[in-house]
Amino acid sequence: MASAERVSEETITSKSWFPVTVAIAVAVLAAAGIFVWLYTRPAVHAGQVLSVNVKSIHRELGTGPVNGSRTEGVAGQPDIYDELIVLADVRIKNQTDIPLFLHDMWGVVHLRDEDQRSLAVSDRDFEKVFIAYPDLKPLEKALLPRDITLTAGQQVEGMVIYSYPISKAQWDERTGMDLTFSFLHQKPLVLQVAKQ
Repeated sequence: MASAERVSEETITSKSWFPVTVAIAVAVLAAAGIFVWLYTRPAVHAGQVLSVNVKSIHRELGTGPVNGSRTEGVAGQPDIYDELIVLADVRIKNQTDIPLFLHDMWGVVHLRDEDQRSLAVSDRDFEKVFIAYPDLKPLEKALLPRDITLTAGQQVEGMVIYSYPISKAQWDERTGMDLTFSFLHQKPLVLQVAKQ
């Protein structure tokens, strides 16, 4: 009689673990399914850098001879002004069935000892670049504006312009460049510019 009670207690005890084991197995499978769904579905957006052109600006600043002298920088050296303007033609595509809201754009040039970050020029300043540097006019394309909505499946193409306080020599020695396009409520799109 005692052995019959022991068997029934063991049966009851082993049956009480069965629902817990099933619940754990279901939770693990659900977590694995969510992971696979999140990381194997296509990105909400895609993009491509179609072309990149640069203009290097190098000036030695000074007021010229004044009373036989000229204005110079530290240790009698001329003050030097370097700027690099990067014009990038890009294409962005919405790969979802919902609208995407392009919010902002910036570029980062990776130099040997630091990174240089620049916001894309504003709509207002876009035309001013081509007025200030008329030799860039043949490269002008339609602006890729901020704060646009890409409808489901829509593809847009346009130019973004960045300005960096670096020399052409620093640009030539860069380790890379990334163009980032931020979207509201989505991960940003980062496009790498191949070193030519």
